[in-house]
Amino acid sequence: SSVEPSLARPNRPQDRVSLQHVAQEFRKSLSAPAGTQGFGLDGARLEARAAVSGGKDLTHGDVVLAAITSCTNTSNPGVLLAAGLLAKKAVEAGLKVSSHVKTSLAPGSRVVTDYLGKTGLLPYLEKLGFNVVGYGCTTCIGNSGPLPDAIESALAGSDVVVAGVLSGNRNFEGRIHARIKANYLASPPL
Repeated sequence: SSVEPSLARPNRPQDRVSLQHVAQEFRKSLSAPAGTQGFGLDGARLEARAAVSGGKDLTHGDVVLAAITSCTNTSNPGVLLAAGLLAKKAVEAGLKVSSHVKTSLAPGSRVVTDYLGKTGLLPYLEKLGFNVVGYGCTTCIGNSGPLPDAIESALAGSDVVVAGVLSGNRNFEGRIHARIKANYLASPPL
């Protein structure tokens, strides 16, 4: 047997998809019947775009929210330290998070920020936009706050299925944010 990076696909936390197959599975889900495995889009709706004022158009599958969150998944120091180390490598390589992605860090307790600070990894997460927004239940239960105004406006009345990626434990449509239909669950480093 082998271990591979995986995500929980939208709507059902128990449905695993290999990271290497996420894009392919997402494309299939767009036209699959609306429900737990699909969004029921057809025809021109499959080519929908949402024009963002002053930015690039949003298309199906664009990630607009990334959150390291949930007391359940931030209580494991190993995965939080891995997220910090990955952030350090990303910053050192000059990588940045797209301006249309809202990022946040909402661990279960201050212990997490204490050890991320003591190890020198918290500043790297912050440079990528993963700033502490609170402790405990936030993004996972729909307390993500608004998306940037330009993104909210672009998505209003749009058929574009945008995504959120979080380390929480619930990914039902609209739970994280009303405009985000596809919520993937991942470990904090992903």
